[in-house]
Amino acid sequence: MSSRTTMTIEIGQHVKDQLDALASDADQSSQRLAEKAVIAFVEQEFALRQSIERGLAESRTGDVVPHEDVIAEMRAMIDAARRKRAARG
Repeated sequence: MSSRTTMTIEIGQHVKDQLDALASDADQSSQRLAEKAVIAFVEQEFALRQSIERGLAESRTGDVVPHEDVIAEMRAMIDAARRKRAARG
């Protein structure tokens, strides 16, 4: 099991009241619910930053699709979807 530590934060009373209400509804402690929220935020932020870094690296190496090609493909997909919808009546 990984080591654990304690962190203290300040939040507005309104947010604390809402957190307590959510925790009560979920039959969990507000501390556990806050921990889960922080974990989800950190994981999402790391994934976003990694995605951005991959995109920047691809851009630096020229591994990109020209904007015009993307727009043309998207327009073709939209047109195909419209034709399909029109064919259904």
